[in-house]
Amino acid sequence: MIPRMTMINTSEGAQPRSQGMKKGIYILVVFLAVMFAMGNVVLRSGATPVKAVPVLKINKEYDKRTMVGKSAIPNAGNGLFAAVKIKKGEVIGELGGRLIADDDPAKGNHYIAAIPECGWEQSRPYKSIDSKDYGGNVSRINFAPSEINGKKTNFQNAAIKQICETPYFIFVALADIEPGTEIWSSYGPNYEYDQFMRVPAVRDFFCGLAKIDCRKKYSYEH
Repeated sequence: MIPRMTMINTSEGAQPRSQGMKKGIYILVVFLAVMFAMGNVVLRSGATPVKAVPVLKINKEYDKRTMVGKSAIPNAGNGLFAAVKIKKGEVIGELGGRLIADDDPAKGNHYIAAIPECGWEQSRPYKSIDSKDYGGNVSRINFAPSEINGKKTNFQNAAIKQICETPYFIFVALADIEPGTEIWSSYGPNYEYDQFMRVPAVRDFFCGLAKIDCRKKYSYEH
């Protein structure tokens, strides 16, 4: 029996059976296509919405003053280098990042910086930033010790300055920095340095650079 939907009449009478079947198939294909499209829409509308990431806004113009490249420090990965001459006291860059609350799981990584307490009123409910992915170029500044075995090294050519308003953290030059020079700084007194600084290759690199014999004694200050 021919399906009812293929029995389409015109003013001139019924169409031949072959034409009716072709039109019926065409209608079926269109119907399935529409249903498939609707299914896609349902899937998309039912997808889990992407949560907005609160990111601390920084002045990216400062990033033009520096470039990221392989650090001279063993096992340190990338570091930050001056792309232009940066004079003592000038801003090297601003530290950005994802704003995070106290219960954020990212609190355990090494890119966390605590917003100074004087800035909490403005940053509420966030008290820290995670600079791993949105930190700007200065997030790639590596640490170098200020002292080894009680002797000053003069390795650090940059310092973190904390302020009570956005962006909360800026890096300033402690000395004139020539183009191509790697930028090193302290991360402050609360950072866990030992895991990196006790690596023999790292110890030997800094001791050799400072011309200090660390074979019998080795200590450092941030």
